[in-house]
Amino acid sequence: MTLYFFLAAFTLGLFMGSFLSVIIPRLHFEEKGIIMGRSHCRKCKKQLGPFELIPLFSFLVQRGKCKKCKTKLSHWYPTTEFVTALTFGALTLYSASIMEWLILAALFFVFLFIYFYDLRYKEIHDAIMLPGILFAIVASFLIGDPLSSFIGAIIGFVFFGLQYLVSKGKWLGSGDIRIGIFMGLALGWQNMAVALFISYIIGSVLGIFLLVTKRAKAGTALPLGPFLVLGSMIAFFFGETIINWYLWTLLY
Repeated sequence: MTLYFFLAAFTLGLFMGSFLSVIIPRLHFEEKGIIMGRSHCRKCKKQLGPFELIPLFSFLVQRGKCKKCKTKLSHWYPTTEFVTALTFGALTLYSASIMEWLILAALFFVFLFIYFYDLRYKEIHDAIMLPGILFAIVASFLIGDPLSSFIGAIIGFVFFGLQYLVSKGKWLGSGDIRIGIFMGLALGWQNMAVALFISYIIGSVLGIFLLVTKRAKAGTALPLGPFLVLGSMIAFFFGETIINWYLWTLLY
């Protein structure tokens, strides 16, 4: 059953990733029919047929080009589809029931939206963010620890809120405060602490790498959202192991 569960989740993840890759640019460019609108080539506007909408498969068969105008398709499509599928599949290993998996999948769909939207456009969109926070509150009562989640949300709000106030919005944006609240609700306070630590470590390492390789200059702004999402995912999947290791090093 575990294998079938994984394959089903992976397949659903492909389609949800495809949906995600479509709504992200539509939201950013404020296009009509954000959810129900027909998918089309962004260059020649050709509406896509059923076989052109199959995640990963259609991209590979068409060799990454539009069937009509031969314009190269964005690598964001297969990347978003595969990462979402892999995430949904991995969640089956941490779910005691289908209901728990569905709730976790919805939470991680929000995380992935944050990751790809902020990575592409360097901003946070509230169309998913605010409903995501409300859902995370409900999820904390269904599969989590409400007290831990609310403490985590407070940590996220204070941690990013203070930085926003002190820097007057120069260090980070108000959207990062909302990400912090969502992280705390979804992870609980212990994993929230792990996520913040890992996020800033990853961000620092990448920042140093970009400076050393001269791919960025001092003062170049990097989107914080992707680092927070990576830290959150690592904390969710390995947070308990990291915490136990840290406590062991303190005691021994």
